Formats: sequence, C-alpha cells, structure tokens
Amino acid sequence: MQFQFNENGEFKILAIADPQDTDTPQKETIEVIEKALDRAKPDLVVFLGDNIAGWWRGVDKEKTEKAIRSVVEPVDSRGIPFAIVFGNHDHEGLTDENNKMTEEEAKEFQLSVYREYPTCLAIEGEEMTGCCNYNLLIKDSGGKKDVFNLWLMDSNPYAAEGGYGYVQPDQTAWYIKTSDALKEANGGKPLPSFLFQHICVPEVYELADESDSAKAGYVKGGSALFPNYYKASDKVVEGAFNEGPCPADTAHNQFETWKQQGDIIGAFFGHDHVNDFRGMVDGIWLCAVPAAGYYSYGDNHGVRTITLHENDLSGFDTEVIYADDLLGRKVTPAYKNNHGYYEYTHKFIPAVAGIAAAAAVAAAGICVAVAVKRKKKGKNAK
Repeated sequence: MQFQFNENGEFKILAIADPQDTDTPQKETIEVIEKALDRAKPDLVVFLGDNIAGWWRGVDKEKTEKAIRSVVEPVDSRGIPFAIVFGNHDHEGLTDENNKMTEEEAKEFQLSVYREYPTCLAIEGEEMTGCCNYNLLIKDSGGKKDVFNLWLMDSNPYAAEGGYGYVQPDQTAWYIKTSDALKEANGGKPLPSFLFQHICVPEVYELADESDSAKAGYVKGGSALFPNYYKASDKVVEGAFNEGPCPADTAHNQFETWKQQGDIIGAFFGHDHVNDFRGMVDGIWLCAVPAAGYYSYGDNHGVRTITLHENDLSGFDTEVIYADDLLGRKVTPAYKNNHGYYEYTHKFIPAVAGIAAAAAVAAAGICVAVAVKRKKKGKNAK
C-alpha cells in the first residue's frame, strides 16, 4: 500500500496506545476507539503496543485472536490502514504454563492474525531482536517522491538485566543502516521521520524537574535510573507526568542514535497509561499517548492525533483527545474483578518480582510506577 499526502497537503495519524483488553472487552474500550476514528478521520492508525491484555483467566490462542479482532475490526471496517508495534503484555498469555509458546512464537501468531486484515501494514521485519521492526514511507501529494518516513520498533517486554525492555543493538544497527539508505535516496539529507514504540526512552526525564523527596505535584520515578520524584518542567508544552514514566532500568543509546542520524522529529510512546505530556529534548519531540483501554489501571484515557503538513515537514500538529470528551461522560474503570485481572495483579506480579515495586495511586486505579526487577519472561501490570 502506498501512502501519500492528501490533496490538502495533510496526512493524519491516530495513535492508539494500550487498549489492553480481553476477548470480551469493556464496552468503553471499543467505544473510545470507534468514536476517535470517526472524529479524527485519520489516514493511518498506529497501535502502540499492549494492544490486548495478554494474560487473563483462561486465555488461549482462540481468545487471544478474538481480543485482537475486537480492537482491529473498528479500524478495518472503516477501511483505514493500520500499523502495530508490540508492548510488554501482548504475548504473555500464550507463553504461560498452559500455552507454552515462546515469546517469538506468540508474537508471530498474533502478527498472523493482524495480517489477515487487508488494511494491516505490519510486517515481521528483518531478522533481529523483537518482532515488527519496520518502516513506512509517505510520498508527496503528487505520489512521486518519498518525503516522510515512519519507524515502528519493538521495544521488547522485559530486559535480561531486570526491569522493562529496550531496543537492542541489532535493532539500532538496522535503524542506522536503513536511515542511511533513506538519506542517500533523499539527496544526502535525512528523511524526516516519526518513531513509534511502546516503552519510552530514558530521555523523557529530561522534561522533568526533580526532587529527592515527595512533594505535591511530584510522582515517584518509574525506573531504577530515576529513583527520585519528578514533575513536568517548563520544557513540557502540554500534558503532565501523571505517573513516573517507566523506561528500562538499563541505560542505552537509542536516543543518541536518533540525534546522530538527524531524521526523527518526533517519537511517540504508550505504556505509561495516564501520561499525556509532550516536550522537546535536543530538537526531538517526545510524546506520551494515554491508554485507550478500560480493563487495566488508569483514569486518564484517550488517543493522540498527529497531523503532518506537506509544506513544512520540520514540524507537526498533535492533540490528545480525551475519552471523557469522546464518550460524553466520566467512566471509572471497574477492572479489579474482571477476567482475572485482580488475580493477575495479586498473584502473578508478586510471584515474579524479586523486590516489590513502589506503587502510586493514579486516580481510580493503582498505577505500578516503578518497574520491578524481574527476568525477561516476568509479568507486570503496565
């Protein structure tokens, strides 16, 4: 499928993060997706990971497939192309003691379900860590030249060192190689790009003010790299740190490679359900997308629109559309006893956590604000 700017010189993306629901989803989860699609009328939808809840009572391949279809069909039925990345939960149920699939097998199975839809643009990508590392090109309104690029990366669920996952060196090598090729084809100039992945980079904390003690308006850091308390600084032009962002506990150089390549003007992340901030670090916009789903924790639901303008590809317009506005009502999640989520948070998390994570109360739900130390196959509520 070839993308190009519309006759009005615009291209609109709708980013949907963390639907994170089951085979019998909360009606509000689907309603938010449907109403967001009808309001935004996007040219492309990007699912930002944790597209399904992953684990719930009795999950198997059939129920996993049904959960995927429940969030995809509103998009496909409107004929809107969509892309996906994976989060830290999508695969979990299929890798448990009952289903016994590897992470790779689970993701490949799920990708096969997505790819049954003719509007799905996701591919497995080249051989490297993760699944669904790929890029999509957008041509000018005349359909003659590639003028913009979209990177979609698997940020991986959990790190071998403990804590959440991050983009691995072989993935970064692929990004650099492909970015260089796009630059050469673009006359030696970096091709302007967005990047979409589930887990944020640690550099989001450069948008925060820090305190070594709890204060009003500050939240506990969500990574071993950031053990103090934080709130949005004046670098944040909209939104807030409603919970401590949860990047990996391991320092890595993904953001530095973005700066080196000079192509990425904005990066978009899910994972931290109630965050909705946007700010610039070293010339790159870092944007949080709040959760769309009502099965898991959080009380700040929504989606994010991203609009490109062909006459100025150095910037973009973006807006968070909040679920309360889409639904026309305030909905308090009733997740605790649904589908075994209570069992998941009270049985599975303590079972795999070597050290208990600090918890932060996020409106009506309990937000796990610090990634606990665990092995790569561990589980977590985010």
